[in-house]
Amino acid sequence: MEDEVLMRITPDKAIEILRKDGIDVHIEEAQIILDFLYSMANIVVEQYISMRHCNAEIVTKTVK
Repeated sequence: MEDEVLMRITPDKAIEILRKDGIDVHIEEAQIILDFLYSMANIVVEQYISMRHCNAEIVTKTVK
């Protein structure tokens, strides 16, 4: 898993994707949007992992 390369969407690709939906942004705005979305994704993953960890502890304590 440590050898995996994180594939990030480039600001140019984000501009292309947004343009298809009729949203025009500059490269700087695309980078801000991407930074925000990656931050949100990290928060969601951390919360999911934390929730699963807490649920595992509850199940383990209940089973004992």
